[in-house]
Amino acid sequence: MLTDRIKGGAATVAVGALAAHLVATVLQNTPDSYNQDMRTFTGGWPIPGWRFFAPNPGVQNVHLLVRETTDEGPTPWRDVTPVVPHGWTQVLYNPRSRGPKALFDAMQQLSIMSANQADFSWVTQSLPYDLVLAASRAAVADNARALQFLLMNVFPSAPADQRMKPILTSEWIPLGTGRRPAGAAA
Repeated sequence: MLTDRIKGGAATVAVGALAAHLVATVLQNTPDSYNQDMRTFTGGWPIPGWRFFAPNPGVQNVHLLVRETTDEGPTPWRDVTPVVPHGWTQVLYNPRSRGPKALFDAMQQLSIMSANQADFSWVTQSLPYDLVLAASRAAVADNARALQFLLMNVFPSAPADQRMKPILTSEWIPLGTGRRPAGAAA
């Protein structure tokens, strides 16, 4: 009988502690105007401080478009942005998200360089440019002689005539010849 009361009391304390932790976490992560430093109330117990997408939430999508030259001439632009499937299991385990995330981060870096008016020759020697170029090469047809890629910002919530903004257009890159990074030996 006494052990049942101890187990029940321990379970009540555990549930109460978890509930208090969750409430403190929610209060710690409210907007700054309502934010309180919860450490004074938790006796030093660490409360996670998350700022999802802050201070600059994403309002656009970056798309990778590719076209190539073949015997018939240049092809139309094609969107080759990787599609990442979303489902409830991806919350726990999503090993296929790393490649698209790396490409997205590289495209974001190129967007930042472009927005800051970086010299184009400097941009073409960067690692993000090399990663985007490699993804573009993987998407072209076997009979392509050269490729060109375009990074495009798409603003889904903007008016229809303002939804797309080009970020960066590469030069035509010949295929079949290896592109060497700057400083590589011949």
